[in-house]
Amino acid sequence: MNSKFFQSKVIPASNQTNHNHHQLITTMASCTDRLKLNEHELFKSLKNDLPKSVKETHNIIEIRENVMYIWNADKCCLYAVIIDDNFNHTSAYQVFQLTDPPIFEVSSISINEVSSQLALLGSLGIVVLELPRRWGKNNLFQGGKKSISCLNHNLSHLTSHLSSSKVIRGRWHPGSPNDSHLLVLTSDNSFQLFECPLGQKPKLIKNWKVGPTPLSFSSSGFAIIESLGETAIDFDFSTSSISLDKQRRNFDKETAHWSDIEWPILVLRGDGTVLLIHGDTLSNSSTKPLVQGALSIYPSSYDNYGVDSCSIICLQTTPPVVAIATSSGLIHHAILLRDTSSTANNNFISNNTYTVDSQVSISTKDQEQRQFDRKSWSEYGSNYSLHTPDDGLFVFETIEMQLGLLYNDSDKKYSCLINLNRDRGNKGRYFCTHNAGVHMITLPVVSQLMDYLNCPEDNIDLYLPTSIKPSTSQYLICTRTKHTGDDEATPVQGFGLLQQPSPIVVALLYNGVVVNFSVIDFDCPSAIDSDEPVVNFNKVITRESFENHVRNLLKHDTISQPITKLNVSSSLNGKECFELLDQATNVLRSNYFVKHDRIRNEISKKVRALKALKIHQINELNDLMLIKAELHSKAQHLAERYEDIKEHQEELTRRSREVLRRINHKELTTAERTEAMKLKELNGQVEEFKGKFERLKSKADSQMMKNESVDKRNMNNGSGVKKAQLILGEKQEQVIKSNLKKMDITLKDMIRQIKVLEDNLEV
Repeated sequence: MNSKFFQSKVIPASNQTNHNHHQLITTMASCTDRLKLNEHELFKSLKNDLPKSVKETHNIIEIRENVMYIWNADKCCLYAVIIDDNFNHTSAYQVFQLTDPPIFEVSSISINEVSSQLALLGSLGIVVLELPRRWGKNNLFQGGKKSISCLNHNLSHLTSHLSSSKVIRGRWHPGSPNDSHLLVLTSDNSFQLFECPLGQKPKLIKNWKVGPTPLSFSSSGFAIIESLGETAIDFDFSTSSISLDKQRRNFDKETAHWSDIEWPILVLRGDGTVLLIHGDTLSNSSTKPLVQGALSIYPSSYDNYGVDSCSIICLQTTPPVVAIATSSGLIHHAILLRDTSSTANNNFISNNTYTVDSQVSISTKDQEQRQFDRKSWSEYGSNYSLHTPDDGLFVFETIEMQLGLLYNDSDKKYSCLINLNRDRGNKGRYFCTHNAGVHMITLPVVSQLMDYLNCPEDNIDLYLPTSIKPSTSQYLICTRTKHTGDDEATPVQGFGLLQQPSPIVVALLYNGVVVNFSVIDFDCPSAIDSDEPVVNFNKVITRESFENHVRNLLKHDTISQPITKLNVSSSLNGKECFELLDQATNVLRSNYFVKHDRIRNEISKKVRALKALKIHQINELNDLMLIKAELHSKAQHLAERYEDIKEHQEELTRRSREVLRRINHKELTTAERTEAMKLKELNGQVEEFKGKFERLKSKADSQMMKNESVDKRNMNNGSGVKKAQLILGEKQEQVIKSNLKKMDITLKDMIRQIKVLEDNLEV
């Protein structure tokens, strides 16, 4: 027996149980708090400052890039913390102090695209906060200053609509040139567009209505229009498109300008109908946007796909994919397309008519009909019907979310408002926050649409998907069970998505606990995949990779096990705790462990196949090594032969050059040999004449020297005898000159002949 076994430490049973329990809690905390946010000083302080009276889901967290913004309602300040690779529970955070803090309850915060302004939204008002600049080593706000004063503007003072009605929704306009336009929907069925330039006071530049103003009873104050579900409750911007006026004038896309692009607005009413707003909403002109009537929804439904709609979101795809949520947990997915049916093109009578005076009639004249086609609610009031738009919503699926943990079908279902949050890093995914937790919705149809749009236009119908992949709903965080009382508030206070190599969900719960963990999208391509286009038209059949096969096996069709975060103050008896444990165990056993066992078998089978392939490849590698050694020896032999052949070739080349030289070198003829002999004789004569000339010259010099010596002697003797002079006669002088000239001419002629002969003989 191994001796090390006896050296192990023995832990008592009670201590062992506590130790295992502590390890289990630590492991669970690390899974649900990946960033260790609950240990951070900021969230410890925020946990104590959270209001206890909040009953509905809010969103006081906004994440943009790697900066997280959190609103503290108790201290009326905004926190900012940078979450990067070096983030830990001791990382510093910054506090933004508002110059004019809001007095209303802030239910959500929204930051613009360039992160220069942040809007604090509440049902009783809106405040726009100018964010400071970032600089310094760590790119902190104002170089890392702990507390920063920030200028803010209260928009309630700019219009009476905000003071006399409630704010329903506010969104930054995506088409704003300087990213400073904020569009606000109020409870009186009207829109207000504010321009908030940096360093200047905001101003209201446009407002228009999308329906009649709700009238309330004097006794109860309950709105008639609102009770019928005919009040706008949410809106979102659709994908950008060319304006209708430009489309009717055969618009040239190559000469498009930024002002020719519009962002249609989808407005959701409580009864499930969707209005469509066209027009340039950003211009300062007095022209009101065109509010078109309820969109036709196909296939038609008797209840118009629910009368308890609560929120809408439009995914920025082509064509736009619209999601409409109801408070019962149903979400309808539809595609916004042009309706080419004759009914939609010719019908000018709206499905929803608001009539105050029954005596008013609509003229049928062509001119009045054209004017009616361009009128909107803000121009007509509530006496006319809205024009039915040419677009329609084509519903392709409806998914049902489980709001709270239910153990069987007979359990009473919970209903609440659902907020839809888009994923900025993935167009095919969005998140739902509500009083029962957080859901993640994945739409594979988005990738199918992208593949279809990228296909060639030739035979485009051949690339149309034969079927639409169903969307999946994953229950990420659960805060309620069937035993949770209706009066117990369990809302989600904040939600954000940190875009990192692996997206991290950050959720602030009702009790101040921050849950953060990585989410996996099984329909999203892997990061290790190649950068080739999504659609490869050169391949007719493509094999599914093993990784995608595992992803498909891991998908949860209907039921998923969320992270359960229940209220610690709620008292569950033993039976209720057992039901909760039994339900979680059944879900894990039937929906998780079965899939994991199958994946384990698939991986084992894959490993066996890879091992067999490895053995085969090793044998192939050994054979290749033998072939390599044989080829190496042959290469050495060929190299030696090459050197021998090269030397032999060089010898043959030298001999060939010698042969060519001899072939080109001709023998001298008899005449040439005779001339050569003459040349030699002439050379001899020239040398002989040169010798004679030198001798004559030396004799003349010696004679001159003798004469000079005789003259000197005579002068020294003083004999007075006249020096004898050697004087040549004229005839003698001429003879000598003529001989010298002849000799010179002869020499020059001989030299010229010698040069000619040398040139001819190439000597």
